[in-house]
Amino acid sequence: MGIKILDGDVDLGAGGVSRFNSETGKEEIIRQPENPDQPFTISDYNKALEGAKQPSEKNIMSDDVKQQQVKRADMINAQNEVSEKQQVDTGEKVPENPGGIQIAMRPKVAVNIMRCQFPPEIVTEINEYIDNVIIPNDVDHSKGLVGQIRQNEKSKQLTFPYEDDETGEMFSGVLQRLAREFVDRSIGIDCETSMESMWTVHSYSGDYNPVHDHGTKTSMGVSCIMYLKVPRCISRLGNPSEKFDGLNESSGAVDGFTYLTWGSNGMRDINMLRPITEEYIKPEVGSLIMFPSWLRHGVMPFFDSKEHERRTFSANININLKEKLSGDHYRKDHS
Repeated sequence: MGIKILDGDVDLGAGGVSRFNSETGKEEIIRQPENPDQPFTISDYNKALEGAKQPSEKNIMSDDVKQQQVKRADMINAQNEVSEKQQVDTGEKVPENPGGIQIAMRPKVAVNIMRCQFPPEIVTEINEYIDNVIIPNDVDHSKGLVGQIRQNEKSKQLTFPYEDDETGEMFSGVLQRLAREFVDRSIGIDCETSMESMWTVHSYSGDYNPVHDHGTKTSMGVSCIMYLKVPRCISRLGNPSEKFDGLNESSGAVDGFTYLTWGSNGMRDINMLRPITEEYIKPEVGSLIMFPSWLRHGVMPFFDSKEHERRTFSANININLKEKLSGDHYRKDHS
């Protein structure tokens, strides 16, 4: 594979790495891409930061239920565009309003999600390894998974070895390097990591994954999902982080998307100042999302020709901190 190990550490690739703070809506660059002319997928993912769009009259529905759907969509759009000018407890003075009162908003982080973009050549090599080794070996990994991956004879969940396998060990090293970066950027503490499990999911029309979380041997763990193949019926859909028009009228707007949730939301929440606690992630080839293993997530079904595969790679990583954790580690800004 084209992933290089450097002095026991890992080259994160030309695509760069950033962290997405789901509460503030900010993209935080961990490593700049080596090729600035090549767009970083996270930028597309967070274009809503440029400003919330006002709903047009054609989106205002007379039916009360549909109005709630539109309001909910607008709330998601508005929450995605939290301004970079918003002060987050930096101690700096903010401009005084006409009444002479200083005002600063302090959003509280609910969960950190890191997103990375792998170069196309790495994605190609991983897919070739899966086609030539993982699929022919056909080591079933579904026993410990809740995924309902069975609609096609090629629907499978397969073990990706991370020991006694050069490619698996190399890729495991990359993921563990990213996991340490994730922990450092979240709480500012060095940690040791070990791989818990790695596997691939080969989904076809009608396959889906119910909402669930992941487990690790250690109490603290991180998980990741990497998108390797995305059917056109999914890739042509809009990105909810840019503009979400809602799911009314059987829109199919999130078919095949990954669903993340760290709370519960009802239709009345938009009138009660409660932040949205869920997100739909549009799969994009080469992108990887990493998150705490406790984060509940699922995959929506999609409907397409049976020959079009949605392929992902997943892993769980154990985390052992090198120092004692306290609440202050979460209060400080580690970006």
